[in-house]
Amino acid sequence: MADKKNDAKTDEKQDGAEAPKKKGGMKFALITVALLAIEGGVLFAVFSLGGPKDAQATHAETAKAADPGDDPCEVAVFNGPLFNDRTGINYGFKVEVFVSTKARHRDAITKKIEDSKAALRAEIAGIWRMASSDDLADPLFESLRRRIEAKLMERLNPRDGDSAGGHAAPAPESAGDHAKSAEPPAITGAVVISTPAVRQER
Repeated sequence: MADKKNDAKTDEKQDGAEAPKKKGGMKFALITVALLAIEGGVLFAVFSLGGPKDAQATHAETAKAADPGDDPCEVAVFNGPLFNDRTGINYGFKVEVFVSTKARHRDAITKKIEDSKAALRAEIAGIWRMASSDDLADPLFESLRRRIEAKLMERLNPRDGDSAGGHAAPAPESAGDHAKSAEPPAITGAVVISTPAVRQER
């Protein structure tokens, strides 16, 4: 009988201990749900009130179409065989050289190239003939390309204070088309393409 009473008291104590735990867990869940609901309401209010009312693309309407004269283009400078015998063996290469410029300068650069074709050929051939075996072993010929590009820029680009005609450029009246028309023709880079070395019989 005493055992039954002790068991009943123990069961009551266990039930009493579990009851506050359940109430505490329920309170925590309710507080969490309430905080999430408040946070969601605040975020909704911020995003619904703070967003742009009427988006207008004003800058797109005033943007001008790109000038086709600014498009890049290439002009051929050299196409032919070049040789190198620095190692004691004569090697031949089929080489093409192009310069990059703006489309509006194509005709002026082509005329400059035609006017100094022999000199350009001699300079390119000299650079190639003096190249080291390391320069020629590079499949992209990057070192030779840089040297040829520097020589072509020196010869084809106007010097400081010169315009396309060799006289000082007049000050443009305003920005835009006047500045573009006063811009002297110039190249921006060079491209060198070559076949692999082929041993030449003497």
